[in-house]
Amino acid sequence: MSAKKKKILLVEDEPLIQDIYLKKFQDAGFDITCVLSAEEAEKILRIRSFHLIILDILLPKEDGFSFLKKLRKEKNNIPVVVFSNLEGEEYLKEAKKHKAKDYLIKANYTPSEIVQKIQQII
Repeated sequence: MSAKKKKILLVEDEPLIQDIYLKKFQDAGFDITCVLSAEEAEKILRIRSFHLIILDILLPKEDGFSFLKKLRKEKNNIPVVVFSNLEGEEYLKEAKKHKAKDYLIKANYTPSEIVQKIQQII
């Protein structure tokens, strides 16, 4: 990673999960911003840029796939890693259809392993 910190936006509606990943990514040298909803993510993306978005699917009001579709429709090609406990081929296909870099099942990885995967992607 370069001397300049890579900026990550974590869109996750569970505060406990946010806290865990906030600490893990900060410890790994990332500049991470956490939001609780797709609506908050849209607002922050208007004023800040990020190197990568980590996106949960089950969010209040607007789900992650709807947010991802909107992002791509606006021609925003920021890399997105879907981060969910929803398993199934249909979810993976939906993520790939909208150019997600990866689809990570939360329960299949430790927080440290997630950080390692993101380091490889970024």
